[in-house]
Amino acid sequence: MLNRLLSLCLFAAALSGCVTVPNPLAPHQIEALHLTTVTVEIDPAATLWWGDGDRAYARSKGQPEQNSEELSKTPEARAFIAKAASEKITAALQEQLKPVLAGKRPVKVVLTLRRLYLASIIQRITVGGAHEMIADIAVIDAKTGAPILSYPEFRAAAMAGQGIGGTLLDAALMSEPIDRLTANFAQRFRDWLLPQQQPQ
Repeated sequence: MLNRLLSLCLFAAALSGCVTVPNPLAPHQIEALHLTTVTVEIDPAATLWWGDGDRAYARSKGQPEQNSEELSKTPEARAFIAKAASEKITAALQEQLKPVLAGKRPVKVVLTLRRLYLASIIQRITVGGAHEMIADIAVIDAKTGAPILSYPEFRAAAMAGQGIGGTLLDAALMSEPIDRLTANFAQRFRDWLLPQQQPQ
């Protein structure tokens, strides 16, 4: 128990210690933007640690889930997992940003994923851990391609049930970890853009 608490405290401290990039635009300038597309790119060196994605890939190949860790080491598996993660991230950003970026100036949001880490059940039972996502994110003028805003290494986390009891409750009562994590990421970015603005 002490190890789990310590790991969570260190994780929270690491996130809270991150330097916040200032938003250079005033609220009325943000509200003038109109979201047209969200594009997710995967850095070639990105960490993609997502057990459910690995198991989904194994099933797609007609293989038993217990082989997923070995199967996930192939370039084809990485591409499969990257695509699935990109779809989740895109959907979360569109849901959070479309209501607040509804002005007249068309813009694109481009995200480059650096780290996607979903703590495994075994890790959470034995030593504890949380889910984490890190990405470079930019808002770009859709007509000219000129950058409007950028935030390198934007971070978000999602807490997860710890120990046997917490893990069981997590699985029974909470949404899927990837959905929690991508939703938290999108909400944090929305709040950075317009901290006083809430989606309709």
